[in-house]
Amino acid sequence: MKKLFILILFVSLVSCVEKKSCGEIVQKYTDNGKYYFAMRAIGGSSGNDDIGGGDVFGDAEVSKKIYESYKVGEEYCIE
Repeated sequence: MKKLFILILFVSLVSCVEKKSCGEIVQKYTDNGKYYFAMRAIGGSSGNDDIGGGDVFGDAEVSKKIYESYKVGEEYCIE
């Protein structure tokens, strides 16, 4: 019974951990007053650093403050 309780506690704690998606910013742009990063997954399948390679996993809408504080090529994590 004690082992079952520990197992349930462990599973519940692990499930509460937030997963973050991190990537490299390959492009910054604005559209209709909103700010976006186009991002490539870190450790992409291409193995090279050109913008055409790797998997772009989407655009992340960010605040103006965040947009201005990051540069192309930097890592950004979506919470």
